[in-house]
Order: sequence, then C-alpha cells, then structure tokens
Amino acid sequence: NGRLPATSATFRRGSMATTDADPSRFILMACGQIESARFEGVENLYCRYQVQHGPDWEIIRGLEQGVSQMSTSRAQQADGSVVVWNFPVDITLKSTNVFGWPQLVITVFGDSALGQADQLQGYGAVHLPTVPGKHTLYVRMFRPISSRWLDHVLSFFNGLRPEYKDSKFVSKGDGREVTRVRSFGVVKVVVNVTAQGMEALGYQVAPAAR
Repeated sequence: NGRLPATSATFRRGSMATTDADPSRFILMACGQIESARFEGVENLYCRYQVQHGPDWEIIRGLEQGVSQMSTSRAQQADGSVVVWNFPVDITLKSTNVFGWPQLVITVFGDSALGQADQLQGYGAVHLPTVPGKHTLYVRMFRPISSRWLDHVLSFFNGLRPEYKDSKFVSKGDGREVTRVRSFGVVKVVVNVTAQGMEALGYQVAPAAR
C-alpha cells in the first residue's frame, strides 16, 4: 500500500538538521537471509524475493530480486517439516522520506501433489523493520483462490493454481479487497537493519533492537 503501517512507525518528525554528505537523503541497509519455510505436505521448495518500495526510494547497492536454490524439507520435532534455504538478502537503499517504506515480497514455488514442478505455493510480503538491529520475521503466506467452481475442479486435476500477473501485487492495497485467498505456509526471515542520516532529516530513530 506504499505507506508505513501505523503499528510499525518508529520514526517521528523533530527538529530539522543537515548532514555534510547529503542533507536531502538518508540510507537504509538491510542484510540477512531468508532462512526457512514450512508448507504442510510440500517437500521440495524454492523461493523468489523482490524488494518493493515507493517512488522516492532508490537501490544503491545489492539486488532488487533473487531466486533461491531448491531445497528438500527435513523433519524437526518442534516445527514439523522445514525447508531450509539460508538464502542471502543484502540491499542498501536511499530516500528523501519514509513514504513507501521498503517491503520484502516473497513468492514460494514447489512440486504439486501430482509431481508437477514450479507450482505456486504461496505469496507473502513484510515491511523491512523500522528499528535498527537484528530481527526475526515470520511471513504468513497465502494463495489466491479462483471465484469460479469450474476452476477449482480443473485445478484439482491438473495441479495448476491461480497466480497474480504481478507478484508485487501482494504488497499493494489497490484491488486487494476483491481477491479471495487461502492462508498456507510460513517463511522465516532473519535481517539486520541499519539506518544512516535520518536524524539529520529530522526523524527520531528508535533504540536498536537486541
């Protein structure tokens, strides 16, 4: 939806100041990994991540998107069958304001019940933390559901599921109210966040998370 959620807002406007380097921009650095996922009944999975941000943001280092390796689930007593990727995410952005705070959009693919590869398993999106420090994020995933009964029947036999034309659609608010989805799966992300130059633009940064 482009706007920083009220529940995540940790910066507030204060007295204005300037920086010697670039008084009009601040920098946000995020380094971590998409660690693992759990999708009941699915053993072989891989994921794709994309970074969605507002028009005033610019990526100055790192990749805007990436695709992980295919991994096979392994049993864990506490979490059930878990697929481990440990896929790195390292990106640096700059902006003049917090509007359109960056989101990590995750799409997971895997084998269908009929053995077909590269089948959609779920979409999910999460804002990068607004508090500096190390964070563990659990992204709840979901699948689109067709509104036509016939499509449900065909999907059962051919293993194909409805997909969004634009996977970043899940990070936006427009049109979401008319889509039907089903919750399925969760992805674990571990990320370290650092912000530079925000105080100089008048934002008060919350203490680093521990």
